[in-house]
Amino acid sequence: MTRKIKHSIIGLVTVLMAVLFGACASPTAKLTVSRNDITAGEAVTVKWETKNAKEITLNGQKVDKMGGQSLSPKDTTKFEIVAKRGKKTARDSATVSVTVVKAPEPKVSLTADKSALDLGQATTLRWSTENAKIVTITGLGEVPGSGEREISPRASTTYTATALGDGGSASASARVTVTEPPPPPPPVVTAPPPPPPEPAAADQFRERAKSVFFDYDKSELLQSEQDKLRTLAEWLNLERNRLIGFKIEGNCDPRGTAEYNLGLGDRRSRSIRDFLVSLGVDASRIETMSYGSEKAQGTEEGSSSSQTGWAYDRRGDFVYLRGDIKP
Repeated sequence: MTRKIKHSIIGLVTVLMAVLFGACASPTAKLTVSRNDITAGEAVTVKWETKNAKEITLNGQKVDKMGGQSLSPKDTTKFEIVAKRGKKTARDSATVSVTVVKAPEPKVSLTADKSALDLGQATTLRWSTENAKIVTITGLGEVPGSGEREISPRASTTYTATALGDGGSASASARVTVTEPPPPPPPVVTAPPPPPPEPAAADQFRERAKSVFFDYDKSELLQSEQDKLRTLAEWLNLERNRLIGFKIEGNCDPRGTAEYNLGLGDRRSRSIRDFLVSLGVDASRIETMSYGSEKAQGTEEGSSSSQTGWAYDRRGDFVYLRGDIKP
């Protein structure tokens, strides 16, 4: 056998032994984490390196033979790298402990400057909160985290402030007692003097000042109602009619609290007033008032007739006050 053939055989045997050794070599796996203790929301870097493996998984997910990931576990987590080659398996793991910081509990306080009122008087609610994202007060709805609001309840009312935050909820209450004044003594009955004749302007005003209607829980003017007001404004802006003064009364259907409906009626009357002023009607000629749901005639929901009744309740009315038409 020549020397050249011997060298070829030796080289081939070497290659075959290397392949056989690689096929039989056991896999290895190594895993490290940048930090073993973190706070919830922080990130940790997980790195791994394997050899002689055909299949590599990190916590059950296939990955490359070596690499790294930046992860933010929500709670304590064990990271495990598994390297397999045939029936042979290598593992390595590391545990990252996660500390969850509990959000602080919200705090709320609520006071009324006066806790006892006569009907028609006002008081001021004051409130403050800590660690709250949403703050509501019964009768007022959602409010800023701290503030004050003047109120004039028509009946004794308990106001409750509720603060909601990441740490839970808290509430505080303040009661305002309303006392109705004693009835006045009965008046001395005398024959009333005949009323003075109304000026001609009163009838003409009532003919043109038609009620303005609103959608449920809204104070924005509908297009059809704006057209009514434009016609009225043209008549009021005539030089001969500029002495006429009037009042706008806001009304609501019977749904909602008395206090909320008073506020909604007030917004409706002001919405009508502001639209007339934008059309050139002098604001000094206009007074506004809210009756809330006091004049509501609608019945409980359940039939088309009751729906019609509630629609009629959601309106603004005009009342002639003073002034006549210039000759």
